[in-house]
Amino acid sequence: MTTTIRKHSVSLPMARLGAPSNLPRFQWQQPMATKPTPPNFGLTDDEARHGFTWGEDSILPYQVSEDYDRTRVEAELKCIVIDNGRLRAVVAPSLGGRLLELKDLATGRDLVFRNPVFQPANLAALNAWFSGGIEWNGLVPGHTPFTCAPVFAGIRETADGPILRLYEFDRVVEATWQIDLFMPKGEAQLFAHGRMVNPADAERLAYWWTNVAAPMDKGTRVLSPADYSVEHIWPGNNLGRCDFPRAPNDPSYPDNWENATSVFFRAPDAPRLFIASVDGDGYGLMQTGTRELAGRKFFYFGNAQGGQNWMDYLSNPGEGNYLEIQSGVAPTQNQRFALAPGEQREWTEVFMPIQLAADTAHASDYGTAVSHAADALDGMLSAAALAEMHDFLSAEARLPLTTRLSSGAAWGARQEQLLGRALAEGLDFSLERTPDFWDALAANEAIGTEHLKTLPDGIVVSDVWMNRLTESAAAHGMTWVHALMLAVAALDRGDRAEAQDQTRAALSLQPSWLGYRMQALLDADGDTDAAMENYLKAWGMGDAPPELAVEIAQFLMTADRPAELKRFVDALPADIRDNERIVLARAVVAADQGAFDTAEELLLSRQFATIREGETLLSDMWIRLRRGRLAAALGRTPTREEINADLSAHPMPKTLDLRMHALEDS
Repeated sequence: MTTTIRKHSVSLPMARLGAPSNLPRFQWQQPMATKPTPPNFGLTDDEARHGFTWGEDSILPYQVSEDYDRTRVEAELKCIVIDNGRLRAVVAPSLGGRLLELKDLATGRDLVFRNPVFQPANLAALNAWFSGGIEWNGLVPGHTPFTCAPVFAGIRETADGPILRLYEFDRVVEATWQIDLFMPKGEAQLFAHGRMVNPADAERLAYWWTNVAAPMDKGTRVLSPADYSVEHIWPGNNLGRCDFPRAPNDPSYPDNWENATSVFFRAPDAPRLFIASVDGDGYGLMQTGTRELAGRKFFYFGNAQGGQNWMDYLSNPGEGNYLEIQSGVAPTQNQRFALAPGEQREWTEVFMPIQLAADTAHASDYGTAVSHAADALDGMLSAAALAEMHDFLSAEARLPLTTRLSSGAAWGARQEQLLGRALAEGLDFSLERTPDFWDALAANEAIGTEHLKTLPDGIVVSDVWMNRLTESAAAHGMTWVHALMLAVAALDRGDRAEAQDQTRAALSLQPSWLGYRMQALLDADGDTDAAMENYLKAWGMGDAPPELAVEIAQFLMTADRPAELKRFVDALPADIRDNERIVLARAVVAADQGAFDTAEELLLSRQFATIREGETLLSDMWIRLRRGRLAAALGRTPTREEINADLSAHPMPKTLDLRMHALEDS
């Protein structure tokens, strides 16, 4: 059977996902920004090169996607299907090009975890993320900014069959990425050729990990060459070198992990690097790639209640169990890698069904099992055959699409106009659209009055855009939007004095909700009253996004202004007043005031949708409530033993326990 690529619609229960917020979020406003990254130990130079600290990087100019809930309705999701009679892959270009399904047509079995629902949760760089399938994570650390965003997709016809191309322009690294998916005729193989291009005249630091959600059954084992491992070690969450495997519990079985875990397999001198997930019968998914992919990892949420709750939270109860097997350019996920000026970085990986002998795949000696998997891999696809496929796909990667099937954002085309050259050979970022403020700015044209009536959608912060803003202001005159964008960028890079000057200039030219909000942020560190006044002015403009109300409520909560918080919340429209983060702010204030009944009622009023991975607010609140009630009943501070006894008598509701590790209790 020849390979075909066609459009297809998938029907499934889907939670609502609104458009990204136009409220710029700064690094220090992220929920986990204050959690320090512990030091590493025992790592090689390769494992520590270009390391970074989680939570210290700005997400601007991207906009956060947080407008979602947990109410699902049956809906049609537009997808693309690749089928060669041996495998069938289903790809969602509107969701970052996520490969939702990979089915072995010979057995009828899913090779990746196919989530029966679409349910966003707060795990990605820009908040909204969903579990399942294969995701393409780059070029900034974490789950990609494109997780819930449309990307460009299309078909390139070749003499050997069609290629499905996915691609976009990353606005932080200011480089392009693409994935070319190819199924050879008659083979149970899905190749993914990755390519990123740095069009800038300066070095960039980038990131790439392909993340496969694999089915997780009791007895599932992960096999990958390992001289040792690098793991997050508790208590402390340090990233360090560990023996692998080790007694008494074999860590290659995810079932043996109580808490959420990440295991990076390290075998730099292995003849071939691969990672496979196989069930108790030895059947599963095999991944290998060219040597450019130096990293292999598995992640599992763990068997503790918090981890199991997370998987249910991301799917249907009892249907969300999965593990992740991953491949990356760097050895660990605490690293980036350098892209030289003009560099094109490429790799090829492949996903295949594998059937191992069950007894050998589950041999007590881990090396025996890995050797068996390596032999099976060589029998399915030799290193020479992989290299030949890499050369073929590398040549095709630079050639244009035959047919475009979907479009992404306009920022790639704007960047090309800004630079006066194409970003990457073979990638077409052109779009038909109504020109806006950003298009006029990219073209260095005078900004028409029609583009200055309201705040444009989007933010810019990079040097090339800042240079164009200042050039435009000098050539055509400073506008309130010019000044605001310069203010946002200045605050993003920590230049508060420049941010203050530009904010004042923007407000003098035209008052706006963003101008007053910027002034409130600049006031917040030293003058709470002024910050509150400017926040209320911002909201009073009448055209601010709902997310600003959440920020104001959280500011009033943190500033210990319960009366002002109540007045502000009571005056909000009902739908905004019911935002879960405002509800949680009210619960915290109620607990602070000893109103435990009110706090508990608010805490149990719903299943909260936007709790951040690693955020323990809900579980902390429950423990705090129980402590407060116990202290009130005893008339004194309870002992640790009394608190533990009370928590045993009043166990934490399942919906509140999203702890990633048992040591995260309070």
